[in-house]
Amino acid sequence: MADLDNGLRQAERDFPDSTAAAERRPKQNRVTHASAVRMAIESDIFTGKLLPGTPIDEDTLAERFGVSRTPVREAMLQLLQGGLIEKRPRRPATVARLDLPRLIHMFETVSELESLCARFAATRITAREKEALIETHERSAAVLASGDDAEYARLGRRFHVLVMQATHNNVLIETCDKLALHTLPYRRFQLRQYGRAEANQADHSRLLEAILAGDGATAAEVMRRHVTVQGDVLAEYISMGEATVD
Repeated sequence: MADLDNGLRQAERDFPDSTAAAERRPKQNRVTHASAVRMAIESDIFTGKLLPGTPIDEDTLAERFGVSRTPVREAMLQLLQGGLIEKRPRRPATVARLDLPRLIHMFETVSELESLCARFAATRITAREKEALIETHERSAAVLASGDDAEYARLGRRFHVLVMQATHNNVLIETCDKLALHTLPYRRFQLRQYGRAEANQADHSRLLEAILAGDGATAAEVMRRHVTVQGDVLAEYISMGEATVD
């Protein structure tokens, strides 16, 4: 049970602005404001409204969103962790350069690692882990229907964490977790594109079916395509934005 609880806590760490995570915090409004600021900056970066090297001023953002500097700092910390902004000593934070080839390579690597996780999970998953995976998938479907994007993203992350943990391979889990931190902003953003959340849920359904059937080969292939498509969708979107800016 401890591993499953860790999976939930890890998902809430990655998506601290989700409904479930916010319920555990007394300062819910601050968390919500941080989420709004972060999502707006992510969107501005991916659409080319904020170009690489553009300074990110805390006071300007606080005024723009009508909030204090505290949620702005929380949002910037999340953006910094995700690699979307850079911060040097005694200098203001700036928008990081989106390295499209590196982004593609990152998703290629993650897709292979998570594919391996799915293959191992299909033959190593325990009965308790199966129950947790099914429960998370069913909750995701309900949340998707309700339109709660932040909670859906959190549950989607938890689904992937549970698959990783079902490998019972700590080296693989740790390696995937480190890379996941750098891909989370991109995976979160692409889910907001038309039809992507529904496609994501369908992929999870096929993946769950393969894992429950003990079909490692199919689970690995479904996971590989699932993560690769996420990267492809985002790369195409960013490329279109860059073409527009140019």
